[in-house]
Amino acid sequence: MANKQDLVHLVNLIDDDTTEVRNEVLKELANYGSTLEEDLLEYSGVLDKNMLKILKPVLDNNRKNWLLDNWSLWQKISDEKKQLEEALNLIIRFQDGITSQSSLPILLDTYANEFRQKTPYGDEIDLANFLFVEKGIKGNTKDYHNPQNSNLVFVIQNKKGLPISLSLIYILIGSRLGFQIEGCNFPGHFLSKIFVDGELILVDGFHKGRLLYERDIAERVDTDSLEAVGKLINLETSSKIIIRRVLNNLVTAYKHKNENDLSEFFANLLSITPW
Repeated sequence: MANKQDLVHLVNLIDDDTTEVRNEVLKELANYGSTLEEDLLEYSGVLDKNMLKILKPVLDNNRKNWLLDNWSLWQKISDEKKQLEEALNLIIRFQDGITSQSSLPILLDTYANEFRQKTPYGDEIDLANFLFVEKGIKGNTKDYHNPQNSNLVFVIQNKKGLPISLSLIYILIGSRLGFQIEGCNFPGHFLSKIFVDGELILVDGFHKGRLLYERDIAERVDTDSLEAVGKLINLETSSKIIIRRVLNNLVTAYKHKNENDLSEFFANLLSITPW
């Protein structure tokens, strides 16, 4: 199996004129290990578009191996909000490239600092208004099944995402501000949950931070379902449940885009992710 010292020779042969040589090089690179993309960064000035095109299947498979090797990292963290951020960062690096350092912490810090400077005594409701009205972060209704909607850097930069992605931005920024914002694993439409003066309020980031009070929910569901819905919104939604729901969204999104290989990969990742 090739090692880092062999890379300089393998890189020079990626686009060799001989098919047999190219195939042997790709075979060596495929067996290199999950650090391949990181180690190839040293040769970024050498790899042209044609070489990267030849390498793409190997790098795609390498990213899968890398994510599988590193997926347990978030499970070793005790703080649930930090678990969420670590798992989401791993997904971001899988989608954007292993060598790209995720800018998610910086983006979340920037919003948190801006909110605190603008509204020093603001609360959870003020933060929802800041993100989903003033900043215009909203639901991606036109491209709902884009897998990037589960990439929080993409969502923040494009100001569009899935209900759960918008909730996670709200939750993670709120955590930086000392707010208690939780997830609510509502069927079909993930929401955020806050308590103001002891009253439970659901926040719908997908619809401009719309607030739903318990009395509003009672008016929206039939009597037979009211008890079940009441129990559901009061249940604790752990970081593991949230991460599993993000993975399930990726399974669906890649399948919708006919990228069945990636859909199956995330289905496998979901199967080894604890409850």
